[in-house]
Amino acid sequence: MDGYEVKKAMDQIHISGKMQEDIIMKIQSRMESGQKRTWNVRRMAATAAAFVAAAGMISFPVRAVVASLVEERMETVPKEEMQGLNNMVQSQHDVLADGFSRAYSDSEKERSKTLWKDYENGHFPEGVIAQADSAEEAPEGTLCYIRATGVFNLPAQEMTDEEMLQIIDFQHKMSYAVAHGPQAQAAAAESREKEERLKKKLEDAGGGISIDEAVEIARKQLKAELGDQADGLELTTYNDGSIAVSLFDILDFSEVEFESESKAGVIYDVSFDVPDTHSFYGYFIDAVDGNILYTYK
Repeated sequence: MDGYEVKKAMDQIHISGKMQEDIIMKIQSRMESGQKRTWNVRRMAATAAAFVAAAGMISFPVRAVVASLVEERMETVPKEEMQGLNNMVQSQHDVLADGFSRAYSDSEKERSKTLWKDYENGHFPEGVIAQADSAEEAPEGTLCYIRATGVFNLPAQEMTDEEMLQIIDFQHKMSYAVAHGPQAQAAAAESREKEERLKKKLEDAGGGISIDEAVEIARKQLKAELGDQADGLELTTYNDGSIAVSLFDILDFSEVEFESESKAGVIYDVSFDVPDTHSFYGYFIDAVDGNILYTYK
């Protein structure tokens, strides 16, 4: 996963409530396929997007604002346990983390979708997932989380609902722990400082365009590209309903080949949700003159 894809994963943490569960399923499906990542994207996303942690954000791949029953459950976990989980995840940055030892079966994939919803509605596991420091120490034929690698070691046989709920529960706990850890708080302060710096650059360049103007530019371009189909796409929003449009430093996207040069190196990222495919139409717009510098889908 390259830098730009990670950035989009971080953006997905904030999207509107109606899309959150579908994207969780998509991310979960990738994990269940047995794919592993050379970067712990859950930890990276939570840390980089932690400026909304105070509003209740928890990290990838869990909902931006958890259901009240889940939040209550997370708050009952001892602080020492949460600190330990955060320390564990932070230590996994040099390993192939966030994987499964085998792909989910078709039946497990279908049950997983239902169980994610059940969990959000308060259907929690009766027990907790077993953990081991290494794969060699994991009990054979038993569901177990391997701390050293961040991999869920799955039994060869079809998992029970209880086992799958234990996985979901553990993912929530890890995500909650990371988003409320000291690294997230430091990232929040860094994010605020960066936002002020970008605003200052715009002021020095004459003020630039507003967020509303950037959104209108993106809407017109979307309409030109898709015609009537554009009417069915909704602007990506935060969980509270506000639009998810932010200022970014163009240097954050060094791997992107922009169509033209930015006036001050400050851009808006405006994206629209595509419900059928859970994907995006998005635009990087120069925050000074409103030129569309890059289009992504």
